Amino acid sequence: MSMKEIVANFKHPVAMAFGNPLLDVIISNDDNNLVSKYNLTLDAQIELKEKDINQLCAELTDESKIITRAGGSAQNTMRILQKLCGDLNSSKMCVYYGGLGDDSRGKTLEKLVQAANIDARYVIHSTLPTGICVSIIKGAYRTLAANIGAASIFTLEDLKHLELPFNSVKVIYIEGFFITHSLDVAKEVVKKAQERNIVTAFNLSATYIFKDHHAALCEMVGIAKIVFGNAKEMIALANSLNLEFENVTDIPFLLNNLKSVTISASNSLSSDWLSNDSIFVMTQGGADPAIIVWGQGCSAQVSPVKPRSPIIDTTGAGDSLVAGFLAGMITGRDPKTCLEWGCKVASDVITNLGVTLSDDLPFDFLEC
Repeated sequence: MSMKEIVANFKHPVAMAFGNPLLDVIISNDDNNLVSKYNLTLDAQIELKEKDINQLCAELTDESKIITRAGGSAQNTMRILQKLCGDLNSSKMCVYYGGLGDDSRGKTLEKLVQAANIDARYVIHSTLPTGICVSIIKGAYRTLAANIGAASIFTLEDLKHLELPFNSVKVIYIEGFFITHSLDVAKEVVKKAQERNIVTAFNLSATYIFKDHHAALCEMVGIAKIVFGNAKEMIALANSLNLEFENVTDIPFLLNNLKSVTISASNSLSSDWLSNDSIFVMTQGGADPAIIVWGQGCSAQVSPVKPRSPIIDTTGAGDSLVAGFLAGMITGRDPKTCLEWGCKVASDVITNLGVTLSDDLPFDFLEC
């Protein structure tokens, strides 16, 4: 059976995610030198105060150069996963949770997410603005400036009022940005997932959040089954844990070994790779391979897939890689195939403006 046939036979939703929902505003050309004017770092990401992001948005007057999309790391992953495994008319395979403002941005974001066939169950905060991310494209680089607004509030009390579909989901995915304000919620969700033998996956998300939240990030790494991160994020994690390494490629192995000795090693003898609780996926960017490490030091490497079209926007490359990986995981593929699928998806997404797949992909895109 094909991947889509397998998913169609599942009870839905199949995937659950928690994150910071944002409205993405993409500037295709920085003619006004906004990166310099607002002292932004080229090809980096930063969070701005509400007044600063509003001032930045006020300068975006040329609508012909602006694209608006649904954003937020985990929300991006769910949108791509839905498109990979289903279509706009199939059952909603992904359910997503996050905080949203009761404003025009929020209504726009809801429409965009509904159009992507995602079951978004937002907690609405009437006194806070919907989170926004301005993505400024300059050549091969993209600079992100965000204000998360209402996405910064998601409490245990909010969680109590939600009926989470634990009876059908096979994986729960949590972005690192979410735990900077809602670690208690994330821990409670992981606890409930583990009681039901549901796979939990966590993304480190960004290096800058280690400055104030390294303890929370390390705690999530300790309880999640699968941890995703790029090389810079893995270095930040290794430094937070005082791990000594000679090469960045050593880090996932060191993390795997460190975590393996702190949990029961009995599952590591199973032939089912998902029975292991220390799975690390690291991307390196450029021509360097992505790496997955699991079990007792088992590993696989996958070289990046050459895009079939010129690279336009690298925003969400990591989010889309996770989507491809999860598509393989929930349909029973081996670790290397999951990573190959992730690299394949990322190679297509970066040829489009915004985090989106090309419209002309074949039905069996991942399997061909």
